[in-house]
Amino acid sequence: MWRTECGERILKGTEARVFAEALSGLLDEAIQGILDDYELGIRCFDVLTFGQEICVLAIIGNGLLRQDVTPVELTAVVEGAIAAVFQHLKYEISYDIDEPECPRPWRKWVVAARQEMGGEDIPPVNCRDIDSWTCEVEELADRILWDSDYEDGDMYLDHPPEKSKELIDWMEIDDNYFTAIAEDLTDEQAQATIKELRKLCDSIIQSP
Repeated sequence: MWRTECGERILKGTEARVFAEALSGLLDEAIQGILDDYELGIRCFDVLTFGQEICVLAIIGNGLLRQDVTPVELTAVVEGAIAAVFQHLKYEISYDIDEPECPRPWRKWVVAARQEMGGEDIPPVNCRDIDSWTCEVEELADRILWDSDYEDGDMYLDHPPEKSKELIDWMEIDDNYFTAIAEDLTDEQAQATIKELRKLCDSIIQSP
């Protein structure tokens, strides 16, 4: 389960399929040894070690795709991991547009997910305008993320402690939202976590 503006929920239907596919794509990067150097432009995720990245991807994967998981505390590092998955989805769509000879049905899945949630002005599957698809992916992300506070750590923390506390309190942000640290899994723990997370993603992707 996950706490969203739509209440506590898990992803279902094509929304779950799109997220599981994008998360699985990030895990492919991990298996190939690329993830640690894969810059997604989400600073609070990009600065993590490999073990921390796998840890937070497991937290969000289980939280968003499994009914039996207690909602976790929302922190910058956790919400940044969600943003990283959707950023990877944008990259996948951009690659499909630029390399049309080997496309995957990313745009088809995004269209289906947006239609399931009653979206309007959805572009056709063959649309090649990346800005249009960026907007559609952000619509999906906004169904999970409350806002983009995860990007603003420096704005709040680059002050003396008392000033940082004043700003955080004024914005009604939890005290440890920016300071919570992800567990740094060992290589052995990370590989075991990847295996379990891939199994979870596959169960969503292969479901009828």
